[in-house]
Amino acid sequence: MKIIFLTHHEEFRGFSMTRYTEFLNNGFQELGYKTEVWAPNNFLAKYSTHKPIKKWLRYIDTFVYFPFKIKRNSKKQSKNTLYVLIDQALGMWMPFIENKLHVVHCHDFIALKSALGRIPENKTSWTGKQYQHLIFKGFSKANNFLCISKNTEKELLTFLKKKPDHITHIYNAIDPMFKVGKTAASRYVMSKHLKIDVSHGYLLHVGGGDFYKNKKGVIAIYDQWRTITNKTLPLLLIGSAPNKEIKTLFEASPFKNDIHFLIRVENHILLNAYQGASLFLFPSLAEGFGWPIAEAMACACPVITTNAAPMNEVGGKAAIYIDPCISPNEIKPWATKAAKVIDTTLNLSNDKLISLKKTGLEQVKNFNGKNVLLEIESFYKSITTS
Repeated sequence: MKIIFLTHHEEFRGFSMTRYTEFLNNGFQELGYKTEVWAPNNFLAKYSTHKPIKKWLRYIDTFVYFPFKIKRNSKKQSKNTLYVLIDQALGMWMPFIENKLHVVHCHDFIALKSALGRIPENKTSWTGKQYQHLIFKGFSKANNFLCISKNTEKELLTFLKKKPDHITHIYNAIDPMFKVGKTAASRYVMSKHLKIDVSHGYLLHVGGGDFYKNKKGVIAIYDQWRTITNKTLPLLLIGSAPNKEIKTLFEASPFKNDIHFLIRVENHILLNAYQGASLFLFPSLAEGFGWPIAEAMACACPVITTNAAPMNEVGGKAAIYIDPCISPNEIKPWATKAAKVIDTTLNLSNDKLISLKKTGLEQVKNFNGKNVLLEIESFYKSITTS
C-alpha cells in the first residue's frame, strides 16, 4: 500500500495542520510505507501582490487548478494507492478520488454548522455559506472517514445521508516535546521572557483568535476571579494577536496590567509556559479535539476546561470542568461561577494537586504518537483489504 496525503496549500495550512500532516507522513514512512504529500502551490497567486486578489487566486489554485493535477498524477499510481484527504475542508477534491481507495480525516464542523445557522454567534457571509456547501457536497461523496474524536464522528453521522463503508474515531497524538519539567526553572524562563516576576505562578491560556476559543470568556473569568481573591497571579494568553473585541475587553479590565499576550511564541517558550503555570484555563465553546488540554496535562499542569464534548473527552477524569457559557448575554454570571472553580483549584492541598497531575499523566497516554499511528495504520488496512 502506497499512501498519498492530500493537504492544504502551504499558506493556508496553519501550524496545527502542518504538524498533523508531518506526523502522518513521517510516521508512516517510519512504519515502512511509501508516502507522498500533494499540496497546491502558487500557480496563479504568484502573479499578484495585492492581498485580497492574491487570496482569491490561491483559492483558484487550490480548488480549480490543483484538482486537475490530482487527476493527471493519479494516473501514474498503482491501484492499491490510498488517497488521504488530510482535512474534510478539502472536500472539493473528493470527486477526483472517490473511485479510488480513499479516506477523509475529519477534524471539526464548526464552519459548516456556522454556515447552516447552528452557531448564531458566528455569522457567515453568503460567499462563506456557498464555500461550505461545496466542501460538504464534496466530502459527503466519500465512503471512508477517520474522525479525531467521538464528538466529531457523532456530528459527521448527522450530516451524512448514507452510512459510510468505514468510519472510526482515533484521537490526535500530542508532540513528545510536551513533558513534565521543573516548575521553578520554567517560571524563571518565563520571568526572563516576560521581563516580570512570575516566580509565584500564573494562569495560562493557549489558543488562536477564533470565536470558539472564547478568549473573551478567559478575560471575563480572570476579572471575576481577581475580585474574589487576594492573589495577584498574572494571566498569560499565548496565541494569535488579539482582535479588536479582545483589545477592548483588555483595556476595560481593571487588572489589565496583569494580563499579557504572547504572540506566536517559539516551542521552548510554549513548553515552559505549560510547565510553570499554576493552572491552564481553556473555556472553549467548541473544538475538534483540543490539543492544548492534552499538552497541558502532559506537562503536569492542572486543567480547567468546558464540560462539553470533545473537551471532556480529552480531559477525561483528569480535568476540572466548568459549565459551557450559554450565551454572550450570560457571560458575567457564568464567569463568576467559573472564577470560584479557579479559586478552589488554586487552593487544593498538595496531596490533591499531586493526584490530579498523576491522573493527567495517565490520561495523556491515550494520545501517545506510536499507538495512534498503529491505530491509523490498522484502519487504513481495513479500507484497502475490504
